[in-house]
Amino acid sequence: MDLGLHTGDRVLDFGCGDGVYSIPAARVVGTKGAVYALDRDRQRLKNLEQKAFGFGLRSIVTVHDLHELEAILHGLYLDAVLLYDVIHSYYFTFSEREQLLRSIISMVRSKGLISIFPRHMDTEEIRNLTDTLNRLECFFEKKHQSSLMHDGMYTFDDTLSFRKGGD
Repeated sequence: MDLGLHTGDRVLDFGCGDGVYSIPAARVVGTKGAVYALDRDRQRLKNLEQKAFGFGLRSIVTVHDLHELEAILHGLYLDAVLLYDVIHSYYFTFSEREQLLRSIISMVRSKGLISIFPRHMDTEEIRNLTDTLNRLECFFEKKHQSSLMHDGMYTFDDTLSFRKGGD
């Protein structure tokens, strides 16, 4: 799975759950990078910490909310954000999603990656998401098919890459 990440990157895996994407991301960013695995379920974060420790991955930092992440970053910026199967209408209304994206994107460096797995989103919802990201100065870069884990099974599906505008 090519996530578009690099050694040394600071990555947010928003809604990380059990770390299906956090673990591979941590392997890519290595010890010089960090993966901030964010989930509101503290038990899942604890399970992820144990799993990461078992794999010898020390670059995963678990966080419970965006305020905690801002404090940890303390003026640093994220290089990439993974929004995989988490920003659809099952979890967020349109206005909640826009507010969430605004908060997350404020922590992303210029030209940073916003990678989205739009599972459970119909064409209209994806169009609205793209429009919202454009208003937030994040522009569509490419759509690519990837082999991704979803609900315990591999699926071959689209991911969408956006880049934050700037210098």
